[in-house]
This record gives sequence, structure tokens and C-alpha cells, in this order.
Amino acid sequence: MQRAFWTTAELLAHGRSARWIADQVRAAHLIPVRKGHYHLPGAPEEVVRAVRVGGLATGAAGAAALGLWTPSDGRLAVAVPATASRLRDPDDPRRPLTSAAVQVHWTSERMPQATLLDRIAPVLLVLEHLFLTFPPARALTAVDSALHERRIRPADLALLGRRLPAQIAAVLALADGRAESGLETLARVLLQLAGFRVTPQVDIPGVGRVDLVVEGRLIVELDGQLWHAGRFEEDRARDAAAARLGYRTLRFTYRQVMDEWPMVFAAITRALAS
Repeated sequence: MQRAFWTTAELLAHGRSARWIADQVRAAHLIPVRKGHYHLPGAPEEVVRAVRVGGLATGAAGAAALGLWTPSDGRLAVAVPATASRLRDPDDPRRPLTSAAVQVHWTSERMPQATLLDRIAPVLLVLEHLFLTFPPARALTAVDSALHERRIRPADLALLGRRLPAQIAAVLALADGRAESGLETLARVLLQLAGFRVTPQVDIPGVGRVDLVVEGRLIVELDGQLWHAGRFEEDRARDAAAARLGYRTLRFTYRQVMDEWPMVFAAITRALAS
């Protein structure tokens, strides 16, 4: 069995017996999630929790399970059929759902078979629920990631836009699959919404590829901790090469962009004014 999630009915339809299921559970080859639902060892924990509630992983949980860069607010997002009942606690199926840490998205959308196999909502539904949960600029980080990872095509943006309120859908015009991290997307979009001209992933001769160029003259590098660890000397050499070509470079960390954006924005605007 390659798929990670099964129901009793699905196993019986595949020729397994009730005794075989019980034997697999005793051997921990099948792990009960809630009544009539099982998962194999190694299944994504947040998806398991969504199934335990009674639905599919969506929003930030679904995006993460799909391998997309995504924001998080600590809540578990679950897509639940409009006809569902008896929702359960994500960590204890004996208890009814009461947790404020679970965000339920009721949906009447018909789920394709492939989605039911991995218990993750379809990618457009996942992205729709992200926009209904997070500020548009943060939700767009997952859209850029989906484009970059080819989970969606540029043509799918129009389909996604029709699923969203008009004022949110307008932000989709800023989606750009060239972005290599959600941090880059967030900084770029916030600057673009403020009226600045921003180009991502620019190759500058003698410098290399830089994250963002703002107004054609300011380089903004976003130093994710893992990517830039151990590159202190190389990064400073690149900054010096950029300065010789007339660029100024500002560097910001993940924490600064995510948690201290007013400071980052003030530094960028001051640099552009000088």
C-alpha cells in the first residue's frame, strides 16, 4: 500500500478482511485515526490531525503538506464537507471538536479521487483558504511557491481569483513564480503595494543573482538563516561588487521581515531617498 490514509470501506473494497485490518492495527502497520479511518506510519502529522477532525488538510496545513512555503498562525485548517457531522478534537477522537486552534472551512466542493487518497484539499482550495485566513501579502507567498514548484500554472490564477472576494483577488496580479522563497515574496509584495517598482531574482554581471532590486538601484537581500549560514565573506564581496556598479545593498533577516516590517520599510525608503 503506497497511499498513507485508508478507511475501513476502502480496505474491504481492496479485498482486505476485518481480521486482516485488526492484525495490521495490532502490529502498528495501520494506525487508527478516528472510527473507520487509519493511516500508515510516517503520514504527515498535521494531515493526520485534520483527518481526525473529520476533513482534509487545507490552508497552511495543506500548503505545508504539499511542500509549499507558507505562513502559519498556529491553527489547524480543515476542509470539511458541508454535510459532515460529529467533528472530533484533532488530538483525541473521543472528544468533540471545541478547540479554537482549529479553523473549519465548510465546503460543498466535490473532491477528486487523488485528493481523497492523501487527505489534502485540492491546491486551489488550499490557496483559497489561505487568503481567507491571512493578509493577502502573506497568502501570496504560497501562491508564488505553488507557481515556482509547478503545483499550479499561471492560467490557474484566474480560476483562483474567481474563488476570492474582488479586493483580495486583485493581489493575485502580483504573483510571480520567479520567487525562490516566501520571505522574498512577502517583502516584494509589501513594497509593490506601497508603490515601489520591484524586480525579483535579478542577475547582475560581476555580482550574481540578487533577491530584489528596488527602483532599479537598491538591492535588497533576504538572508534566510539556512541559506546564508557560512556565507558572510561571500556576501560582503558581492555587496562590494554591487557598490562598484552603483548599487546600494540592504540585508534583512527572516525575523526582521516577518516581525519588524515597519523598521525594514523605513530603512528601504530612507535608502531610496538618499
